[in-house]
Amino acid sequence: MVSNKQKIGYLLKVYPRLSETFIMNEVLELERQGLALHIFSLRFPQNEEFNPTGSKVQADVTYLPSLKPTLKFINYLILSWANLQLFSQNPWRYLKVRHNYFSQPEPRKNLFLQAGYLVLELQKHGIKHLHAHFANVPANVAELMHRLSGITYSFTAHAKDIYLTESEVLNQRIKQAKFVLTCTAYNQKYLQGISTNDTPIYLSYHGLDLTRFQPDRLSDRLPSTNPVILSVGRFCEKKGFPYLLKACQLLKQKGLVFDCKIVGYGPLQTEMEQLIEELDIKDVVFLLGKMMQDDLIELYRQTDIFALPCIISEDGDRDGIPNVLLEAMAMEIPVVSTHISGIVELIEDRETGILVPPKNAESLAEALAELITNPQLSQQIKLGLRSKIFQQFSLEFNVKQVKDLLLGN
Repeated sequence: MVSNKQKIGYLLKVYPRLSETFIMNEVLELERQGLALHIFSLRFPQNEEFNPTGSKVQADVTYLPSLKPTLKFINYLILSWANLQLFSQNPWRYLKVRHNYFSQPEPRKNLFLQAGYLVLELQKHGIKHLHAHFANVPANVAELMHRLSGITYSFTAHAKDIYLTESEVLNQRIKQAKFVLTCTAYNQKYLQGISTNDTPIYLSYHGLDLTRFQPDRLSDRLPSTNPVILSVGRFCEKKGFPYLLKACQLLKQKGLVFDCKIVGYGPLQTEMEQLIEELDIKDVVFLLGKMMQDDLIELYRQTDIFALPCIISEDGDRDGIPNVLLEAMAMEIPVVSTHISGIVELIEDRETGILVPPKNAESLAEALAELITNPQLSQQIKLGLRSKIFQQFSLEFNVKQVKDLLLGN
């Protein structure tokens, strides 16, 4: 297996990415615990995807050439030359893998060429094991890399990448992997149910750096400040934001005083803006756009209730355990969410938050109204929040498990 002095390869689709702070936190903690990494990214980040925390990472980063519009011809030559070199190492193996891959439905030439290029990069840096994040494109490239070279790989499966990937494809990627990690017991059970081999599938919760999330809450707020309901997430179907907006309309109709602040961005931006207009809630709901984590932490300190009404979308996509729920609970903010997927592993109804049925604005409004009007319930929920995160979601504890698996301990 891998020795403590050898580097581990880390394969990502885009690095660094603003919406994947949980991966950045894992990388930083792995390095803090002494693991040497080399990061490989299939794409260069666009401006809207860039995560400034990446400047703290010590690992070298290699961006694989890609057959995308920018420099497509030059990159094709680079990728082809790398694959020609790989072919010369073991022609029979290369041709067999190539034939099998391009015999499958919808093969992607770019990914195959990137996998060949990746093999040479791993060989050049003496990397014996590669870990990919996400079971879709990164795990696909990792599997091809393994078939072309024999270098072992593992991957972490999260949410969309699991439920929007065909079961037989996932099963094949699990079969070839050394091991698989996933961030909820719900996901673990699902993956174990489709796996037909003995590849171990481990539960590995996303960890939270509790030294950053300190609940010095409401210390500088005026007594007259309205109660603040906060929500954070990408503006996409599975987050359930339209149900939160409808719940805010119901709260307003009841005469309750509050401000609802929503941090995020995404494809449903225009739809949400139009719905806010239609529901006549512009005076109580505010879309704040993108926000860096340090700024978000300050906003948590001004928040009374956190709400995220997640749903299972029409195409089957769903969240695992949204990191923002962990963050809010670490900041001792009562949370309201829905009883789907891995969320029930985090929130115990009326113990560490309130769970409501998905796609139910009325139940969501009732839960929010109860927390606004019943300070005793809010205080009761706050008592167990931080200890819950300490017990199961400490970054140091959970990343140590990842490190030990990567090193073969």
